Amino acid sequence: MNLERVRVRTAVLAILAGLFLAGCAHRTASTPVPVVDGQPQIYDPRADGEAQLAAALAQAKRENKRVLLDLGASWCRDCQAMYRLLHRDPKITRELERHYVPVMVDVGGKGSARRNTSVVARFGDPLSRGIPVLLVLAPDGTLLNTDSAERLADTDHGEPAKVLAYLSKWSGAGR
Repeated sequence: MNLERVRVRTAVLAILAGLFLAGCAHRTASTPVPVVDGQPQIYDPRADGEAQLAAALAQAKRENKRVLLDLGASWCRDCQAMYRLLHRDPKITRELERHYVPVMVDVGGKGSARRNTSVVARFGDPLSRGIPVLLVLAPDGTLLNTDSAERLADTDHGEPAKVLAYLSKWSGAGR
């Protein structure tokens, strides 16, 4: 078998594995969230962030949407609060369904090792202002909201109108 064939086969297998893993890790509003020590486990600490991201980007290409990459951890109260807002506010969930493929990548920390560091590093280590960090990506993986000062703060879950305006601004509607 020639080298090019091996590369193509390897790439196809990696994409399929990513789709499988991301499908297993994707949560919808109706998916029950496991609870450990009284804390909802909204981020899957076993999931491969690179595979999750690859699957989300592939889906975004198919559906002509953007990816909302949520970098966070289940131990984080702000991450929990943002998750509830994104999944319970009807206007926000409608905006997400229409324009985004959301993907939640566990970054670990606070008593555990950092996780998915390659995903974090790919986007310039955006965790300096805290988590969650919501990044907007084009279907080709290009980071669109590059100015960290424009991104939502980790505590913006308390301002649904601000979160909705942010999602609307970056949705690409009317592009």
